[in-house]
Amino acid sequence: MGKRAAATVVASLTILCLSAPTAGAETRLGDTQILAASVNGGRALVIGTAAQASFPVSVTASDPDGIGYIDAWLYRGPSTAPTAGLSAPTDPACTAVDGTTTRCTFGFVMGEGWLQNTDAGTWRLHVNATANDGDYHRNTAASVSVLRSAKPTANAAPEPVAKGKPITVTGALSRVSWDDSAYHRYADQPVRLQFRTPTGPYTTVRTVTADPTGYLKTTVTATRDGYWRYSYPGNTTTGPANAPGDYVAVR
Repeated sequence: MGKRAAATVVASLTILCLSAPTAGAETRLGDTQILAASVNGGRALVIGTAAQASFPVSVTASDPDGIGYIDAWLYRGPSTAPTAGLSAPTDPACTAVDGTTTRCTFGFVMGEGWLQNTDAGTWRLHVNATANDGDYHRNTAASVSVLRSAKPTANAAPEPVAKGKPITVTGALSRVSWDDSAYHRYADQPVRLQFRTPTGPYTTVRTVTADPTGYLKTTVTATRDGYWRYSYPGNTTTGPANAPGDYVAVR
């Protein structure tokens, strides 16, 4: 079975849990309430070609009669017709905060092995909290950005260089394709050229746009010893990334 077909099977199996009334508009019965929810602590998931990424999903819910159970699913696309979905592979670890409130932590796993490029972007968390008396609260309670990994490179030359002479910083920007599990040049993207002294933080010198083949090149004047790198800020489908700094001594 090919990667794309396998991805479709996994997504389809999960989406069986995400019917329109389940992943759609908020529904409630009684006084059960979802109090809080978060995915990966509010941080984006940046996925490359490495092993599957494990991340937590936390949900807190309350009811005067206590919470019976909490379920949670991630989905991509319209709530009434999700294009992909994901559930946790194991039961959550749940803790009673008090007699009315329960907090559950789910261990989710996501890898590029079944993701497709069209899956990049915002995924939403749908929660079903059901109380001991049968009351429930079902709602989309949080979201997370699932982003393709990027890799910038940088090479500053000549090394060393005379003070006041030009330094040319070349490099390239690539990002992963989840469709074929490989990195490809990423064209026409704004990338920050940054510099730091041996003891200082990086600061942005200028913005350089990757050419139509994903390559980067700019020239600066040598003034002091330090490290040069390209830093990609990311976008709605691709995560931020920094190249390793390249040290240039100024004589």
